[in-house]
Amino acid sequence: EKGLPFHKKRKGKLMITTVSIIIFVLIALILTISTTKSKRNRQERRPQGNGGNNVLVPGSSPTFSPTKFFRSRSPTELSQPTNTPTIKFTPISVPPTEENLSSFTEAPISSFTLLPLTLTSSIPSAPPSKLTVLPTFTPIIGTRKDKYNKLVKALAFEGITPANSLLTVGGRKTPQIRAINWLLDDDPQDLLGATASTMSTRIFQRYILATFFYSMKGERWKIYNGWLNSSHECGWFGLSCENKNITSIPLLRIDQENREDGAVTQEQIVVSLDLEGNNMQGTLPFEIGYLTDCTVLSLYGNSLSGTLPATLGQMAELKKLWLDENEFTGFIPSELGLLRNVDDISIYENQLVGTLPTELGLLSRMERFWANDMQISGNIPTEFGKLTNLVNFYLDVNSITGIIPSELGLMTNLKDIRLFRNRMGGHLPIELFGLSNLEIAYLDTNRFLGEIPREITGLISIRDLQLFSNRLSGTLPIGLGSLEDLQVLRLNGNDFTGTIPAQLGSNQKLLRITLSSNRLVGTIPDPLQQSSLLKRIEVDLNNLDGSLPTWIGTNLDQLLTLNVASNRLKGSIPTSFGNLKNLEEVRLEDNDIIGIVPKEWCGLETLSSLSSDCGGVSPQIECPCCTYCSEVQAVTRTTGAHH
Repeated sequence: EKGLPFHKKRKGKLMITTVSIIIFVLIALILTISTTKSKRNRQERRPQGNGGNNVLVPGSSPTFSPTKFFRSRSPTELSQPTNTPTIKFTPISVPPTEENLSSFTEAPISSFTLLPLTLTSSIPSAPPSKLTVLPTFTPIIGTRKDKYNKLVKALAFEGITPANSLLTVGGRKTPQIRAINWLLDDDPQDLLGATASTMSTRIFQRYILATFFYSMKGERWKIYNGWLNSSHECGWFGLSCENKNITSIPLLRIDQENREDGAVTQEQIVVSLDLEGNNMQGTLPFEIGYLTDCTVLSLYGNSLSGTLPATLGQMAELKKLWLDENEFTGFIPSELGLLRNVDDISIYENQLVGTLPTELGLLSRMERFWANDMQISGNIPTEFGKLTNLVNFYLDVNSITGIIPSELGLMTNLKDIRLFRNRMGGHLPIELFGLSNLEIAYLDTNRFLGEIPREITGLISIRDLQLFSNRLSGTLPIGLGSLEDLQVLRLNGNDFTGTIPAQLGSNQKLLRITLSSNRLVGTIPDPLQQSSLLKRIEVDLNNLDGSLPTWIGTNLDQLLTLNVASNRLKGSIPTSFGNLKNLEEVRLEDNDIIGIVPKEWCGLETLSSLSSDCGGVSPQIECPCCTYCSEVQAVTRTTGAHH
């Protein structure tokens, strides 16, 4: 512009300025259009149900996927949909903060309703070739109160902790409040004071375990090495972890209106919590159900109390649930029916009451269910017949009523069933005797009626059959002799009549035969001498006659117990009985047996109980070493089960 007149210089500058303004306006307009489109695209990804906002408002009923930020899959599975359990929570109007915490109220825990499993996925359709590289964020700016409110809001938003668990109870801080304060003030890892890129999955996992520690009085545990120290929580005693690819987002963005989808990263996730016999007290917290990758929860042999939280049903990967030998009360949660991967549930020796949930019949992979020694009532659900993989089924020592459902005959893999000491009745279902894999059946001490079905021959694998103390009647089926693996047969305390089947002698593996307190007649069958492994013969309180077989002393040298009291046996004691060197108990009284007991018996250190008709003025038996002498009465005896 050198050499030009002043007015031409000014005109050139104005033209340049005008062009610059036009270009700036065009750029601003383009950016505005782009931003509006981006917002619309993000708006389409917002949760539905409350106008697209991620803040709970009164009157809305959003359904969350609480396991979204705990879901773990291998890279090859990233494009596949995953069954993710969902849980519906009562909406809250205002997340609790340090200011309003004292007056905050919410519906009780019982109002939380578990929903059926649904298919959800927030993972890209195509698997990434490598883990997503997370951007670097600036440190969280704010006071302790800001961090507190951020964490509490995130826990409420994800449904991990019910807001009423954050209230002060009786002037004491709940385990949840203590866990939050520990994360804010005392956690050496200071996850909330690092950067905004700290993944929520990691923070939630550490919070849940801290709540678990405080809820169960961790400072009193027998062993609590590592808990709440500077190490990663996977190094704490009793925990096992695996490296998993997870989808998560930073805690800071959990409730942002324009929150972005989570990123795939790798983290150590708890897969086993094993603290049995560790002097644990307190209650099992609601939050435990959000360790959704946990496959083993073993807390047996402690002193835990309170109810079993329904959120246990959210532990979709759980395979072993061992809570036995504690002091849990309340009902068995029906939500356990959501544990489709579980193969072992042991909850015995607690104080649980109520009926067996029919939903347990959905656990098609379950192999062992132990719920004995409690106060369970009601009937055995017919739905249990769907448990075709069940091997061990223990419901003994409860207050169960009703009949044995015929559907249990569908449990083709069942090996061990124990229903003793209940209040069950009715006839024994024929279908039960078609279980060819059944080895142990303890059905004693109930009120079963009728005869033992002829179909008992179908129990080809049975080793231990105990039906004593019932109201069974009829004759003993000869099919008992076809059970080649039978070792223990206990039918005492019923109303059986007829004779002892001679076919029982075919049971070469028979160790014990107990037929006491019935109305059996006839003699002790000679074919029993073939059962040379017999250790216990108990046939007292019947109407048996004849003499004591000599083969007992010659063939049954392993015999420990011989109880023939209160029958109509006669004759003398065979001298061959002196060969029985392992005897522990012999009862011969209340018969017409005469003679002298073998002198060898008086020298046996193992023989702790020996009784006979050696009392009175004119004893029938001479026995210098008897521990009890019965006095013969000059009256007619009436023997039998109910006389």
